Amino acid sequence: MKTAAVIGCGKASEGKEGWAIGHAHAAGYLQARPGVALYGVDPNAENLRAFGEKFGLPDDRLFASTQALYAKRVPEVVSVCTWPALHHPMVLEAVAAGVKGIVCEKPMALDGSEVDEMLAACRDKGVRMVIAHQRRYNAGFEQARQQIAAGVLGEHLVLEARVGDGWDMLSWTVHWFDMANYLFDAEPESVLAGVDHTGQRRYQHAIENASVVFAQYPRQRQAIFITGPDAPAGPPVVVRGEHGLMQIDDGALHLLTAEGVQTVPPDPRPHEGFAGLVDDLARALRDNTPTRCDAEQASLATRMAWAAHESARTQRAIDPHAPAPVNYAPLEVLQHPATLAAQPQPFGPVTLLADDHHVDPETGISGRDGLMEALKAIGAEPRLVQAEQRELDDADLADANMLLLYHTQTKASDTVRRLIGEWVDSGKPLTVVHCGIGAYADWPAYRQWIGLHWVWGGEAGWPPSRHPMLACELDVVDPQRFASPWRTAWLPRDEVYMALGQTAPAHVLVNARTSEGDVPVAWQSAEHAHVAVWGPGHRPDIWQLDVMRQGLASTMALVRDGIGHTASAPVRFSAT
Repeated sequence: MKTAAVIGCGKASEGKEGWAIGHAHAAGYLQARPGVALYGVDPNAENLRAFGEKFGLPDDRLFASTQALYAKRVPEVVSVCTWPALHHPMVLEAVAAGVKGIVCEKPMALDGSEVDEMLAACRDKGVRMVIAHQRRYNAGFEQARQQIAAGVLGEHLVLEARVGDGWDMLSWTVHWFDMANYLFDAEPESVLAGVDHTGQRRYQHAIENASVVFAQYPRQRQAIFITGPDAPAGPPVVVRGEHGLMQIDDGALHLLTAEGVQTVPPDPRPHEGFAGLVDDLARALRDNTPTRCDAEQASLATRMAWAAHESARTQRAIDPHAPAPVNYAPLEVLQHPATLAAQPQPFGPVTLLADDHHVDPETGISGRDGLMEALKAIGAEPRLVQAEQRELDDADLADANMLLLYHTQTKASDTVRRLIGEWVDSGKPLTVVHCGIGAYADWPAYRQWIGLHWVWGGEAGWPPSRHPMLACELDVVDPQRFASPWRTAWLPRDEVYMALGQTAPAHVLVNARTSEGDVPVAWQSAEHAHVAVWGPGHRPDIWQLDVMRQGLASTMALVRDGIGHTASAPVRFSAT
């Protein structure tokens, strides 16, 4: 390892948001590899100057941006030490630039889909990424793992770990989640949690004030994590078993067994902490060996935090390895008064014409599966017609109260045109969901009904539409017509349709604020009060959120009840 860069040098000051973790990474590089050429990146000139002075770096190794760094030199290894929301884009940028190794600070990201993309990018390019759970390299914890494996405490173990001083799970307790996985050499089967949450934020993301988390492991082992209140005196990690008790700190291991009290002195280690992490990564890059903090496994600690938050949100135990894992940040949902349980509506039988849009490659679950569960939860009796297998027929609509479209079939057969045309002409309710915005591109009447539509490449007069994966803030435009228990709400990263075309005026029901601009995400036809669109819904797991289910229910209720356009005038949108 001859070159390494710290991205996010940080502010060397007091306070939780001022701690410069980038300095710890830099010290680790220089201790483990004294001859390494170290670089620093930080947009704050004062932070960058202080970093350079502390580690004796010349000005030509200090950069205000990663773009400037990579334009001059691509280091072998980079440490991503920015605030968590930037971990995902900066890891992807580093992979694309051609680095060989990445050290990513915890939490790894703020969204499970971002973690998946980071891991996939590293696999595709052969980049070794580790997560900064550097305590795995400290002698006390290494010896504790050996003692547990040797059965000194017995088999049925309970680990208790505490974090005080007002910290939170994502900022600190993920270290203890990772340590429990390391000591038990296992992954948790379930996570159950309770939190005190009042809308606080740290590093620009949602945090809890305090929490208690219970994790069940294989072989009847358990772990309890307490975060927030000041911890009592004593080591932060204790493991109990039928044969004794173990207290662990970074420097020593204390055993209480039938033989008495024993202090196990630490074995000498050439490198611990960050230096141990750097040394391990350097050997892995040289010899193609495994790393102790490999991101494929170490990312589980971050996922356990999301599982704990989801457990507190839903009041259920969560399996971090469930077929449909939590891939969003559950506490962000609780930042808004949008978490009331969706009230079932008497929708009765509804026909859903849907294709298997967005099948999760890991689980095989599609957006259609999530939508089906959401329809059941809001009081509908969905009857599924799988669009990739057959088209709609008369029997599908015989006794349906509503028709929903969720597919991207671009061509409409004569039968489909007749059936849906007669349905709309007779004033029966039609709800178009998510990808249905792009359906039937060859059918002008359909586009006229829905007003705004997806523009496929090559269509004259409009630039192609696009669907970046973005988190968004939802705002109800007209609460008198769009009756939902929320007025504002947050949605995790999902496809947001941008640059839609328009063939007819539409009344916007819900707007979304995104990092790429404001866009409508739900609207009602200005000419047909019984036709409306609910735009979100690509990811299967997003349909678990009350916000999504309530938004869908409000859209369906609007067209079911034939509520007209009394509160706002129809609008037209530019192509962008």
